Amino acid sequence: MTSTATTPAPSLDDVRRAIDGVDDAILELLKKRIALVDGVIAAKAGDTAPPATPLRPAREMMILKRLVARGSGLAPELLVRLWRGIISEATLKQGTVTIHVTRKLAQSMGHRLRIRDHFGRFAVEEWKDSAQAFMQVNASPADICIVETDSDWIEPFLEGKAGKAQVIATLPALKDADIPKLLVFGVTPMQSTGDDETLLISKGSLPRDFAVQPDWQLKSGAYRLSSLAGWYSEHESPLISLSRSNPGLGLRVAGRYASAIEV
Repeated sequence: MTSTATTPAPSLDDVRRAIDGVDDAILELLKKRIALVDGVIAAKAGDTAPPATPLRPAREMMILKRLVARGSGLAPELLVRLWRGIISEATLKQGTVTIHVTRKLAQSMGHRLRIRDHFGRFAVEEWKDSAQAFMQVNASPADICIVETDSDWIEPFLEGKAGKAQVIATLPALKDADIPKLLVFGVTPMQSTGDDETLLISKGSLPRDFAVQPDWQLKSGAYRLSSLAGWYSEHESPLISLSRSNPGLGLRVAGRYASAIEV
């Protein structure tokens, strides 16, 4: 009669040593990840493009979506929070970025937490209204402005207070509602990710027979916001034909950005 020896379960100390080893390995990889930013800085050194924020929202969202897709068994919230921290630190290594918000937005603990979770240690400055916040980004293209989607930002935007800044991202990164809570305005090289949205401002509803139906719409004073799935320009089809056939709409593209992560 043969007996089968059983392997004793590892002790708690053994498990803790293994965890410490994994933590050390993660730390070394994190150091390498941050060190690679020097290569990014060097690659951008010869860039003759106009001044812009060091943020690259399209690239950042592609990283997050790829990792969430690969992270089977791990909570998307964990992955997004971890990598947002890494991305934010890497961005700060490239240059200072200040976030400009309205005092009203800053009074919302929920919005402040969303901004902190996404941008980490970025400095935040408060202003009386969206017009003043926009003007800071116009004066300093490295900075960004964040407004509440349903706030009164449209008039100052159309008046040119934001300069060349447009909507380059939405918050939160993980979709938790049909309409994003916050819009991020900035100046950055525009890049399609293949899963994007275009935000339109109009003076009325889009025609029901328009080729691209909005994912969501929001009425704001005399204006209406419409989000179209895809990457569109007001100077190309189908928006150019929409403007020509409906001049009263006063159509304007407010920005283009990667769609939020759906889980």
